[in-house]
Amino acid sequence: MTALRIAWKDIKFLLRSRTMLIFSILMPILMMIMMGYIFPKNYEGQIEGKIGIYSKDPAFNIMIMASKGKEHVKLFRSREDLIDALAKNEIIAAAVIPKGYMVSLSKGNAEIEVVPNPSNPQAGIMMANLITSMLTAAENEDNIKKIKANLTGVYGGKFNYYDFMAPGMMAMIAIMSVSTGLAASITRERELGTLDGIMVAPINRSSIIVGKILAQTVRGITQALIVLIVAVVLFGVKIYGNIFSTILLLFLATFSFIGIGIIITAGIKEQETAQIVMSTITFPMMFFSGVFFPIDQMPKFAQYLSYVFPLTYAADALRKNITLGVGLSYMRFDILMLILFSIISSIAATLLFPKLVKD
Repeated sequence: MTALRIAWKDIKFLLRSRTMLIFSILMPILMMIMMGYIFPKNYEGQIEGKIGIYSKDPAFNIMIMASKGKEHVKLFRSREDLIDALAKNEIIAAAVIPKGYMVSLSKGNAEIEVVPNPSNPQAGIMMANLITSMLTAAENEDNIKKIKANLTGVYGGKFNYYDFMAPGMMAMIAIMSVSTGLAASITRERELGTLDGIMVAPINRSSIIVGKILAQTVRGITQALIVLIVAVVLFGVKIYGNIFSTILLLFLATFSFIGIGIIITAGIKEQETAQIVMSTITFPMMFFSGVFFPIDQMPKFAQYLSYVFPLTYAADALRKNITLGVGLSYMRFDILMLILFSIISSIAATLLFPKLVKD
C-alpha cells in the first residue's frame, strides 16, 4: 500500500504540472508524425539536378558532347572545379572519368569514380547505378554492363557514409548539450533557491546571461569535438577542412541556440518539466535539420520548416568544411544565419530573463 501511495503522489504531481503533462503527451505524437511523414517510404521519380563530370579522356569528351543527354551533364576541367560545384550544390553527384576510358570500354573493363554530394549522399549513391546508362546513352546498351562505377570520397579513397553523418552529429550534440545543460543549470538553481540569491546580488543581468552562455558553449564544443575524435578514430572520417574553422562553426552553432534555451528554461520552475519541454523542441529539430536524412528528400513542408532551425545551417556548414575542405566563403549564408540566430536570441534572453525568473 505504501508503494501505491508513493506512486499516486508522483502521478498527482504530473497531473498538477500542466506544462509537463501537455509536453509529455505532445512528444510521442510529434515523434510518430515525423517517422510517418518526414521520411519518404521510397525514392521515386527522377533525381533532379545535374551530374558533374571531370574527364581525363579527350575521346570521352567528344562522345559526351555528341550525346543526347548532355543537358543533364556539366563538364569541368579539374577536380578542384568539381569540388567547388559540389560545395555550391550546383551538382547532385560528380563523376571522374580516367584517362583511356574509351579504350577500356571497348575492352569491357571500364571504371569510373562517382562522388556523392555530401549534403545528399543518397542521391549520389543512386546515381552510381544510373550514371552508367547516362554515359552510354548514345552507344550500344551492352556497354552499360561494361562500366563499373566506384563510389569514392571527394578527394578519392573509399566512400564513407559517416562523412555525411559526423558533421551533423557534431552540430546536434553541441545543441543538445546546451538544452540539457540549461535545463539542469537554470531550473535546478531555481528549485534550490540559489538563483534568487544571484538575482538580488549586485550583478548586472547581462553578466548572468553571458556567464550561462559561456559555460554552455564550452560544454557544447567539448562534447562535439569528442564526437569528431570518435568519428575519425573508429569510423574513418577524414577532416579536409581547417580545424580552427570547425571550432568557429561549433561555437556559432552552440551560441545560436543558447538564447532560445535560456528563454524556455527560465520560465519553467521544475527541472524535469524543463527537460521535457526542451526535448520536445530539440528532437523535431534533429530530424528536420538534415542530421540523419538529407533535407532534399523530405516532403516540401518539412524542407520549408527546416529553415527555421539553426541546426540546419550548422550541419550544412560543418559538412562543407570537414568533408569538402572549402573555405568559410562557401558558408557565408550559413554563418550569417547562425549569427542572426545568436544575436536575436541572446538579446531576447537578456531582456526577458529577469521577468521570466520572477514569474
